[in-house]
Amino acid sequence: MTGPTALTTSCGALYFTDRHGHPFQLRSARHPDRWQLPGGDSTPGETPWQTALRGAREHLRLDMSDEELTVRRRLLAVLHHTPAAGRPLARTGFVFDGGILDDDRLHRIRLTAEHTDWAVDTLWRWRNRMRPQDHRRLMLVDRARRARTTLYAEHPDTGADAFEGVLVLITTPGRDRVLLNLRDDHPGIAWPGHWAPIGGWREGHESAHDCATREIREEAGITVTALRPLPAPRHPLIADTTTVLHAVYDGPERALVLGEGQAIRLVPREEISALRTPPYVAHYLAHL
Repeated sequence: MTGPTALTTSCGALYFTDRHGHPFQLRSARHPDRWQLPGGDSTPGETPWQTALRGAREHLRLDMSDEELTVRRRLLAVLHHTPAAGRPLARTGFVFDGGILDDDRLHRIRLTAEHTDWAVDTLWRWRNRMRPQDHRRLMLVDRARRARTTLYAEHPDTGADAFEGVLVLITTPGRDRVLLNLRDDHPGIAWPGHWAPIGGWREGHESAHDCATREIREEAGITVTALRPLPAPRHPLIADTTTVLHAVYDGPERALVLGEGQAIRLVPREEISALRTPPYVAHYLAHL
């Protein structure tokens, strides 16, 4: 079979975290609003893996000869970009698992002129520091690592069909009570110390329904019925990669089992306004 010849460039990068599992990234000197993984564009005759190692070595000035790293060569994600305005060539990125940068290696990093800073942070905080399209890619790569799998994405910049987490408003059948979780009061997580609906990150190749069912089981110890997308305008504080759902719980409150956070309860709707809740709670309750 023959067809038109497509010109393609490739790049390779390594995904590191610190010992707490927080993603590591570099700030571009040329584009200060962009944070990126250590790596670069492949040179003639160079494989994406060789590119990733070379780029990380050059950008961080660290020894990349760790035997486990070079033997493992674990591919996390393949990201394909078709030609677009300002980018006449198709581009395919290969992201490999770089493992953990412990405190000693982090302190030994010496940046080149290509980058002005490095940072490690939680996925939640990275969302507020990065362009949305860059954060979507970071979420996908982190999900691949957590699931110990390889993920493939086309047009990762656009967010088309992107899904990385769920928010689930669970009510009783009459919708007079809402299931809320008092979140841990730890910095770096979403809405610490607030009463919030069930929610969480996607794992592996889960659908939104599967992700929501698992999160409800893990956080509340229950199963629900009538799980459906919530037909409401998206609140600006909810990422476009988060799917908002509504579910019904018709069991007793005593069956709730706290799996995460400080407390969990079915709260009468008239009492919710007196609680410390994220702003999106009132928005979505109004559309139930």
